[in-house]
Amino acid sequence: MRTKSVLKWLLVILIAVNLYSLIPIISFYLKRPPQAKMLNELVTEKLKANKDPYFSFIVVSDTGSGMFLNEAATLKMVRSINREDRFKKIPIDFVINVGDVTFRGRPSHYENYLKIKEMLKFPVIDAIGNHDDDFDGNEENGKLFEKYCGAREFSFTDRNSYFIVLDNKDGAFTEEQFRWLEGELKKAQTFKHTFIFMHKPPFNPIQQAWYRIETNPWSHRFLKLCDQYKVDMVFSGHENISRAVKFGSVTYLVCGGGGTLLIQPTSEGSFLNYIFVKVNRDYVDYEIRKVYPPAWEFFFYYMWKDLVYFIRDILL
Repeated sequence: MRTKSVLKWLLVILIAVNLYSLIPIISFYLKRPPQAKMLNELVTEKLKANKDPYFSFIVVSDTGSGMFLNEAATLKMVRSINREDRFKKIPIDFVINVGDVTFRGRPSHYENYLKIKEMLKFPVIDAIGNHDDDFDGNEENGKLFEKYCGAREFSFTDRNSYFIVLDNKDGAFTEEQFRWLEGELKKAQTFKHTFIFMHKPPFNPIQQAWYRIETNPWSHRFLKLCDQYKVDMVFSGHENISRAVKFGSVTYLVCGGGGTLLIQPTSEGSFLNYIFVKVNRDYVDYEIRKVYPPAWEFFFYYMWKDLVYFIRDILL
């Protein structure tokens, strides 16, 4: 009888925890999207006034707003990011999302993403991803990102650093883009640090990835340019997995999911996370912050996903 009573109370507690973890996503859907849009141009213009040589910024990817499961996990990410400045040790200048900010690029998906951005304590900059242009069959196709987020390809400065945001949602760069990029890299030579952000990485972070981007001819050329002009770090997303590698003198970081539903095993780097980057004069460092999904989402999906991989590895 005592065992049954304990199990009953454990079940009650489990149900209560899961119901409690649903509150943020329910509250989210009751919110109205903000009228004002934080366009890339407006956010980056304000950063020019920053002066101190030490600061930090946060990189996320693949939030995938517009899908219930994605948004629930992103809200957990927002809560974690908003706590980053609780000790007030170093200024956090901005958060940058390196693409797939929406699930399918529909107006309603962008409006939900604006609600996410409004909930963050820090200014948000966005790069475009392949899913941010999926609103097929509409004359606005390709223009919604500019309407809700701003410019697709641009550069900006903040303190002692030069930042370049690229549009490679289609998986490659045109000759015109390469010329523009090299021109920006030349401008960056007068700054201490150079950072590049884009959606798709110039290498394959997982062997079983369906998208073998490293076979494209632009990849080698891009890597050589970054090495030649002493880029500090290149950030990307797309693969929904966390990886950090070095080619030449450049560190390449693939940011895992910022909310979007993950399908690879957690043990191989497929977990919700964001990257916290610190800059102090000539010193640059980063930390990968792992974020756990809401309790209900863990029991509904992530627990079973990893269990399937665990059984597969035992049997095969």
